Amino acid sequence: MVSFVVSPMKLVSLGVMLIGTILSVSSAEMVGVWLGLELNLYGFLVIMNPDGHYSPEPCVKYFVVQSTGSILMLVGFVTLMEQHAVSGLVMSSAGTVLKSGVFPLHSWVPSIIKNSSWLASGLMLTWQKVAPLVFLSMIMPSKGLWVVIVLMAGIGAVGGLNQNSVRVMSAYSSFVHTSWMLLGLTWSSVVFVGYFAVYSLSVGLFFYGCSMMNKTSMGGQISSAASGMGLLMLMGMPPFLGFLAKVLVFLMSGSAVIVACIMGSVISLKFYIDFFYSMVMKSLVDKNKAEFKIMWSMVIGANLAGGALILVSFI
Repeated sequence: MVSFVVSPMKLVSLGVMLIGTILSVSSAEMVGVWLGLELNLYGFLVIMNPDGHYSPEPCVKYFVVQSTGSILMLVGFVTLMEQHAVSGLVMSSAGTVLKSGVFPLHSWVPSIIKNSSWLASGLMLTWQKVAPLVFLSMIMPSKGLWVVIVLMAGIGAVGGLNQNSVRVMSAYSSFVHTSWMLLGLTWSSVVFVGYFAVYSLSVGLFFYGCSMMNKTSMGGQISSAASGMGLLMLMGMPPFLGFLAKVLVFLMSGSAVIVACIMGSVISLKFYIDFFYSMVMKSLVDKNKAEFKIMWSMVIGANLAGGALILVSFI
């Protein structure tokens, strides 16, 4: 039986993390953006290793990376106040790029994700990206964003092809999805929120299923269904939820950069399908045919129902 007891320390840290992101996104002043990111960092560091059971290495790496990004952002803000616009924007953009883990300062993401807990990895790939990406879309010139989007899609697709670790594969997958989110953010904040919600749900289900694998017989059935549902959504194949999120970005985008995002998603299907195939084969070995049919019918039915609901809401 799964325990849902959460320690007060985790709850407080989670609250600080959420408040930091909300403050950063809603602030009209650069100091407020920086302060929100710092609050978010301090709350998340506790969540990465609340009980001291995990290796401190990813926590230290994450702290060093985020602290360096914060220093660059702060120096950039001060430079902007001194009326040095170009230097200030370069420093602020470099710090934001480093904190968000996008090209060209993205190499720290897979190494930290690989050694972190499932909860910390999931939050790092989803919620921790919100404030930096929003701020990056505001300060970086459009041409710079197009370059970042194209290269993130390519790096994520190619980098994940030969990965054996589920966490590392998810990190490279997040690069592809980040390119879609950045593209949506440049055209419509509503589209960004919609895509981010679907992506977060996908990662949450997938990581929950992976974390519960082989714990109990009931937990094994639930984990297989959850991870299968999350993986189908991450693949973005029609008619599942992930595909509809991509369609929304495609319809709103007026740039040829969308071609790079599509190509990245198509290439990344290779490692998604490999993992999906191995998961289905494991399910066939561990369960009888009746249980197998019921479980995967529920997974596919839930995705189809969710996709239909979103489609109807936009008609």
